[in-house]
Amino acid sequence: MTAPVHPSIWPLLGGGLLIVWMLFRRFRGTVGAQRLDARGRRRLSIRSVILAALLLLTLIAPHTLASYSAGIAGLLIGAGLAYWSLHHTRFEYDAAGEAVRYVPNIWIGGGVFVLFIVRLLWRVLPIILGGQFYNPAGNSFDPSQFNASTFTSGSPLTYALFAVFVAYQIAYSFGVLRRTRPGFAQEALK
Repeated sequence: MTAPVHPSIWPLLGGGLLIVWMLFRRFRGTVGAQRLDARGRRRLSIRSVILAALLLLTLIAPHTLASYSAGIAGLLIGAGLAYWSLHHTRFEYDAAGEAVRYVPNIWIGGGVFVLFIVRLLWRVLPIILGGQFYNPAGNSFDPSQFNASTFTSGSPLTYALFAVFVAYQIAYSFGVLRRTRPGFAQEALK
C-alpha cells in the first residue's frame, strides 16, 4: 500500500510542469527554424520587451558590487554571442526577396540556453529539495520563508548567466528583425 500524496504537492507539481513546458517551447525556438511572418516578428519584439523589463526589474533589486560587475560582464558576453550567432544564422527568402524564415545556430543558442538552465537548477533545486517551500503549519505558502532578492543577488555567477541569457535573447531578436527588414539585403550589398 502506498502513502497518499499530500494535497499541497499538486500546485508545486503543476507549476513545475508549466515551467518545464515553457522552457521546452523556448528551447525549441532557440534551435529550430522560425517563421518571419507578422506573427513571428511580433513574437520577437514582445519577447525582447518582456526580457528587457525583467532585466530592469532585477537591476532595481539590491546587489553587491561583484554582482553588478558580473551582470555587466554577462551583458557584454551575451551581446557578443548574439552578434556572433547572427553571422551563423541562415535566412530563407521567398521569390520577392523577403525573408520568410530563419534558422538559428543550434550550438550557440542552445549552449546559452543550457548554461542558463543548468545554473538556474543549481540555484533553485536546493531551495525546493531543502524544504524551504514546505510549511508544516498549513497548506499555504509563507512569503517570509523566501526572499526574491537573494535569488538574483545571492550569487554573481547566477546573475551573470541570467544577464548573458537575457542580453543574448534581446540582441539576437533585434538583430534578426534588423537583418530581415525590407530593403536590408540591398543595403548590405552596396
